[in-house]
Amino acid sequence: MDKFFKEINKYVVSILLFVAGVSFLGKYLSGDALESQPTAMLISSIALIVVGALATPYVLSRLQAMHYRIMMIVATVAAVWLGYEVFYSVDEEIQFRELKTQVDAETVQALKDIRAAQEAHQSIYGVYCDDFDSLQRFIFEPVIPVSFNMGSFNDTLPEAKSAEMGLILTRAELPAKAEEMEMTEEALIELIAQDSVTLKVRDVIYTTFYGENFAPEVRASKRLPRVSVDSLWFNPLSGERFRLETDSVESGGVLQATILVKDPTPFGREKVKKDTLRFGSLTEAHTDGNWRN
Repeated sequence: MDKFFKEINKYVVSILLFVAGVSFLGKYLSGDALESQPTAMLISSIALIVVGALATPYVLSRLQAMHYRIMMIVATVAAVWLGYEVFYSVDEEIQFRELKTQVDAETVQALKDIRAAQEAHQSIYGVYCDDFDSLQRFIFEPVIPVSFNMGSFNDTLPEAKSAEMGLILTRAELPAKAEEMEMTEEALIELIAQDSVTLKVRDVIYTTFYGENFAPEVRASKRLPRVSVDSLWFNPLSGERFRLETDSVESGGVLQATILVKDPTPFGREKVKKDTLRFGSLTEAHTDGNWRN
């Protein structure tokens, strides 16, 4: 029994190297559900198997001094090359992650902007726009209602009493009222804004979704990147148009519109599972996005 263990001990290093090499080779060949494996892993696994075979007593007893020198040179070159590959793979991974972060952020922002436009369209027309060309036209249509209020009410002259006395005007009525009072429209507006007269303005004006949400000054005030409406519907890296689907679902006896918009070319490595950025659902009436922020 002692003789058996002595013989086995001679092969411990070779066995460990061989097992490690086979394990790495198996992981490389099988791949991974989340991360791809570098080529250096394949080379390293083969190297471990080869070294394990060369480290057996049987092989070592038959090697000459010249063989050792050759093996040392080959091993040194291989070590330098593998070291470079490891450094390169780490540097490449850092660049990949930085690019992924940038592309994902731009894609998410585009999806958020599309969602905002679709929600505005749905609030006005009751349905989501079923194609991006129509949605782009909608963005520039003056159909977004905005309350226009000027002048404040008080306990002495509340809103109901002011309306009864004809003191509440619309914007269209301002020019005639200014002419009646023998002043310019601008002067009358300034008096109303300063509450220097009993007149008030209560009206609804219509503006565009672009003016309210995508105009450069609006985006700057919200610390958001500028919007190029012409390219809003495309993946920022691949240039492919986002996929848009609309439908309806019955919920509580009421038919509700549904929408699904997703990125057709999610960013990632080949042969690696990728997360498709999207918002909405065709089976549930919501516009939630699947991104984290």
